[in-house]
Amino acid sequence: MQAKSPDEHRQRLAVALKRQSRNPGGRVWRVLLERLLAPRRNRTAVNLTALQRNFEKGRIIVVPGKVLANGVVEDKLQVAALAFSAKARGKIETRGGKCLSLEELMQANPTGKDVKMVA
Repeated sequence: MQAKSPDEHRQRLAVALKRQSRNPGGRVWRVLLERLLAPRRNRTAVNLTALQRNFEKGRIIVVPGKVLANGVVEDKLQVAALAFSAKARGKIETRGGKCLSLEELMQANPTGKDVKMVA
């Protein structure tokens, strides 16, 4: 079922993150939940430059906010975020990287192993 509004989507995501945080290795999901529930004015917006600077091979970068397109992508980044700008998604995927939603990341990596949070 599709969420009717971004706020409704965020609430469903919060419930899923809370459930996931109870599992072993759920600390990363708990921290992500806390940042997601923060007021909107405190929500993170990260440029590709910061993602490139924090890139470590074999790790997935998690952004508890929006990924913006300012910067150049040089590596195959795997990024999970609440939202992506269209240009940022295009730049990441052009270099062979992956853009994941937070829900997709929770399904693919329930333990949160090899995840690096950038805020």
